Amino acid sequence: MRILKFLLSAAIVMVSQIVSTSPVWAQGCILFRQTSPMFGTTGSPDQEVGSWNIAFTTRNSTADIHYNGTERQRQREREGTYVVNRQNSITATISYQLSPRISLNAGLPFVEASWGIPSPRSGGPAARANENARGIGDITTLARISLFSPSTHHTWNLQIGGGLKAPTGNNKATDVFPDGNGTNNLERYVDISVHPGDGGWGVIFDLQGFKSMGRFTTFGSGTWLANPRNTGTPSRGNLVTNTNPSNVNTVSDQFVFRAGTSVSLTRHIAASIAWRIEGVPRYDLFGRSDGFRRPGVEMYWEPGVTLTTGRHAVSLNIPVGYYFNRFRNPYTGNRGDSTFPEVVAIATYSMRLGRTQMKNQGVTDQPAPDAIPALPRQQDQDQE
Repeated sequence: MRILKFLLSAAIVMVSQIVSTSPVWAQGCILFRQTSPMFGTTGSPDQEVGSWNIAFTTRNSTADIHYNGTERQRQREREGTYVVNRQNSITATISYQLSPRISLNAGLPFVEASWGIPSPRSGGPAARANENARGIGDITTLARISLFSPSTHHTWNLQIGGGLKAPTGNNKATDVFPDGNGTNNLERYVDISVHPGDGGWGVIFDLQGFKSMGRFTTFGSGTWLANPRNTGTPSRGNLVTNTNPSNVNTVSDQFVFRAGTSVSLTRHIAASIAWRIEGVPRYDLFGRSDGFRRPGVEMYWEPGVTLTTGRHAVSLNIPVGYYFNRFRNPYTGNRGDSTFPEVVAIATYSMRLGRTQMKNQGVTDQPAPDAIPALPRQQDQDQE
């Protein structure tokens, strides 16, 4: 009973933190709009047929370290001209086990974000002008199918998945902020990383698998969000009254891959370590890749811990970045500059609704079984 009280208390603290903080979320150079278990997770392979699972996932990060390719732009730090991209999100995910091999999932994120740069640059951090937006993000749905029957493959299995992303989030967010000279404080479109949505329908491709060996479980997962739409709304800085914007945002693909190992320490506690890579490609799988984007990739080492009791679970994962690469812009090959977060915090509370209790899985950054993945957000620089 004390463990249950602890888990519920932790969940309340986690949710209250996301509600009370100032605008923040996602990833530095790369757009990670979905943060529910839809993206990059490995769920429980043996959820009872007819059972439901509800999860709440928060993702928090601050990106203020600039990279051009793999080269850190330390002069931005010395000069005080660096961008600060703070982002928070909370995603509610619901999952239903349709059959022993098929699960259905849907996730609804709420995004709160800010992007700020000194305006004018010579003013340093004290002159930072922030652009803020918040709201419902893009709803994501996903179906997963086990390739082999869970009844005969208790210790290993593979799952393939597919789904859709609906453009329910606002990709036309605006705020009042000055131009690059620190003057003309007018309503303008905010940076691409701040918009709660990307404005396009997307197709999700998903693959995951696991192998149990006693107390240890190795796991791997990969998710690609393909956005066929080419371009969206006017880019950062364009006045709302401007009917002929100088540039427009892209609607980019996004991806995340994970591989790692978890170990059950006790009946209620599991620990994990994973390698994680997430990013935005230079070119989309389908259609053209025009418009403004910040293609790039970040790699992490991701330790995590999961606590379970009965139908409840709380997990905390802390991806720590070690490799940052801002790719060249598509078509032109021009070099770009973007910020990346050095640390990301992902926390989840989940509850299973059904007759059976949750098993100590400890294989994912979301304890929600067969839930949905989380993808990158384009952030910062290039255009100021």
